[in-house]
Amino acid sequence: MMSNYIPPCRTPADYINGLINQPWARDARHCWRLVIDVQQQLYRRSLPPVLGIGASRAANVELFAHHVERRNWMKIPFPEDGAVVLMRRSAQQDGNYIHAGVYLNIDGGCVLHSDEPHGVVLDSKVELAARGWVADYFIPRK
Repeated sequence: MMSNYIPPCRTPADYINGLINQPWARDARHCWRLVIDVQQQLYRRSLPPVLGIGASRAANVELFAHHVERRNWMKIPFPEDGAVVLMRRSAQQDGNYIHAGVYLNIDGGCVLHSDEPHGVVLDSKVELAARGWVADYFIPRK
């Protein structure tokens, strides 16, 4: 299990670079676990674990749509640094999210996410679309 501790001398870039290419793992480095860790380490936001993420596409849709944490976040029309990114496949209905990441305002805007078989990657919006993802962005309610 990875430690959530970042030594004080490390920068956010060091932290992100240390995540890139880590393998996806259903019980350790799935998409939501990555979101939890990045939100905590870079934005000091606590998010709950969502049990069952990665079990199936249908389970993910249900969990992302109805988990109690959703009421604490609002959808925004344009991404901003630290936004939680919920994604669906382009053929799926709007709101049928099955994947998650974090928007980082670096290199023109990228999404840090973890999926099988790629592991942890940093994709631009163009790269996400090429992989078949449609993204929506969420920030904490004030």
